[in-house]
Parts: sequence; C-alpha cells; structure tokens
Amino acid sequence: MDSLFLTRVLTMAINQIVAIRTPILDRVFARKVGQLSDRFAWDIRTSDERLLSNISVFAPASVEDKTDRKTVTCQAPRFAPKRLISAAELNAVRGFGEQWAPELLANRIRDEQFDMRLEIDRTREYMALTALKGVVVDADGTELVDYGFVSAQKPDLSGADLWTADTGDPIANIRAWKKWIADRVPNVTSFVAFSGSDVMDALINNANARELLQYTAGQQIAQEGRIALLAGVEIEEYFGTYKTSGGTRTDLIPANAFMLVGLSPDAFAEYYAPVVDLEAPTGVGKGVAGQMFFSKSWESPDPSGRWIKAEARPLPVVLRPEAVVYALPTDL
Repeated sequence: MDSLFLTRVLTMAINQIVAIRTPILDRVFARKVGQLSDRFAWDIRTSDERLLSNISVFAPASVEDKTDRKTVTCQAPRFAPKRLISAAELNAVRGFGEQWAPELLANRIRDEQFDMRLEIDRTREYMALTALKGVVVDADGTELVDYGFVSAQKPDLSGADLWTADTGDPIANIRAWKKWIADRVPNVTSFVAFSGSDVMDALINNANARELLQYTAGQQIAQEGRIALLAGVEIEEYFGTYKTSGGTRTDLIPANAFMLVGLSPDAFAEYYAPVVDLEAPTGVGKGVAGQMFFSKSWESPDPSGRWIKAEARPLPVVLRPEAVVYALPTDL
C-alpha cells in the first residue's frame, strides 16, 4: 500500500484527473507553456495606435518599455491545498482485509485529489475569466496582472443601444467589435464569445438577431446552450458559479456580460511555473519545466495520519490584449 503514496504516482494521478469543464481555458488558453522559474516574463504585442498605462511600483506586475513591445513581469501565483487522512481512517481501510485495503485506500486518495484538483481548476478558470476582463485577480481580489484594456474594449451599452431594447442591434455591435479586433490582431483564425444568461436571453428575443438565427442554431440553443454561428461568431452561454469567502454564490460570468475573443495562435497561453517543493523532481531551482500539477504525501505524528497535498502555479497570459472585447450589452 505504501506505493500508493509515492510522489511520482500521486503526481501522475493528479495530472490525469479531469475535475470540471473549463471552457475558457480549453478554448482560449489551450496552449500550455512551462517556465523554468516562478518569475514570469512575456512580451505584450499591441498595435501602433495603442499604449499601455504604466504600473506603479506597488503593483504586483510591472510593464517596461522595449523597442516595439511591452514586457510584463510578475511572480507566478501558487495554489497548494492539502487534506489529512487520519490514522483512524487508515485503520478502518485496513480493517476490510489486506486484499481490499489497497483498492479502498486508492479510492480515498483519488477522492481527495479530485477535490483538490477541482479547487485548483475552478481557480484557474476564474483567473482566465478575469484575464478576459483585462485584469487577472485571485480569489481575494488581489490584482496579479493588468493588461491595460482601453475604453473601446469595454463597451457598456445603455438606453436605445441595449440588446433588450427594440432598437438594439446585436449584429451591428458584434460586427463592429470583430472589426476592431481584426484591425489590431493580424492573424485571427476565428471568433468565439462567452455570454451571460441575460445576454443570451436578449439575443434570442432580439428581432434584429432573430432574423439571422436559423432552425439549427435555435435547436442548438435548446440542446447545448450555445448559438452555432451569429455574425461569424460562435456564442456559448456560460454556466458556472463559485462561492465568495462570505459564502455567497456568484456567477463566474456576470449575467449581463458578453466576452468576444479573436482566437489567434500567438494571442493567448497558460503559463505554469515549477512548484515550491524540494521533493518535486522538476521543482523550483531544478532548472527544468515540470508538469502543471504536483502531488505528494507525508506522515503526520500529530494529528496522526497522512497528508495528501496538491500544488500548481498557473497564470493565464494574454499576449495580444487587443484580441478581446468585454461588453455589457444588457442591464443587470
């Protein structure tokens, strides 16, 4: 049974777990880039018309001038939950008999790893969502990176322009936002959008949009919660919530939000750093890029039992900030 607690076994296992669906990470930040240290640095590529604002020395990320780009540096975030399997629980497992003990213990370890991986993946998806708003923040609201979105990337519609109004024109808005992105990002391969629930309701009920929605699209809305294609954009209604530190359930994407993304091979990536653990063969200071997730176990004398730990150090990186428009086309 001791082999179940080997670091290489636990690390391999947690990297194979698929805990939750992560649409933003899967569609936008699908490219994973391992780093050799926990000090991330990357070039921000922007059009000639746009400059990023300077960041104060007290900010967690800094922006430095280069010849034709900006370089962003910041320290990788760190997530390292752990769970205790008490001696009494281990004893109960062994009580079923030696032939069943390894399987039962493996199931218990898998359950704990699954829960920890779920927490990390939910946090990764949350950070990816905030990156598409222009500022990456953690669960405590601490700013990690500011991508310096300009006002044109954050349209807040009102009055007759709202998609809930008879005069609102989602098609015209989406096409204008697409053009804004395409003018600044040279190699957009396709457009995808993630929609809050109120925005999807407005799209379905808007007369101007309804004229372009074919039967197949309507069928996909009913079955999958997404529009196959509208104005050349695949639109998915985003479901998912998290609980704040106060226990309030909150939508990951606000109900009135519409995130339009121009997908490009060099626009987005998820960086990950070596973990801060001397037992990790690819940990910080080893000089090699490791796996996204690390896991290990150790005995505890008091309270008596075994700890199971998971660790990851990921960050969603927007290499071309102008590939995103974060719009609010309906009222809350």
